[in-house]
Amino acid sequence: MRIKVTQELNKEYYNEYYSEWLEFRSKFKKWENLIGFTSIIASLIIYFVDKSLTFISVGLLVFGTLMVYDFYSSKSKWLKGRLNSKMADTEVTLIFEEDKIQTIGPFTETNGKWSFFSDAVETEKGLILIPENGISIYLQKKSFEEKADVVAIVRKIKKN
Repeated sequence: MRIKVTQELNKEYYNEYYSEWLEFRSKFKKWENLIGFTSIIASLIIYFVDKSLTFISVGLLVFGTLMVYDFYSSKSKWLKGRLNSKMADTEVTLIFEEDKIQTIGPFTETNGKWSFFSDAVETEKGLILIPENGISIYLQKKSFEEKADVVAIVRKIKKN
């Protein structure tokens, strides 16, 4: 096995990474806007049904507005942080071999073992490699020469 993947770290990559992470890895964030809009609607219903519950209505309205704001602003802040980093507009190459994984980037070169990854998740547009809970590495499927390579990497990681 020798699978070489060169991943460009540009704005398109980071946008795709965030949306795939949101759908496949996020536990709470993906529901934040739905919870926020539901809270806003509930606050309006409560307000118009029973004006004596204005305090609860205002509380739900503030809570919902903050949830919706956080949902949309967090992506913007995350993306801005990535695009302002030294890694923006660079390339990283990962070489998956039978007994090791090699990483070549603009600032470092590493050799690692397959056991470094605890899990892998194939998404519609890419592959999320998970070294440990809370950390992930995203590779776009279009960076792979063969689509079957994605499945081979997932199998190898899950086997270990």
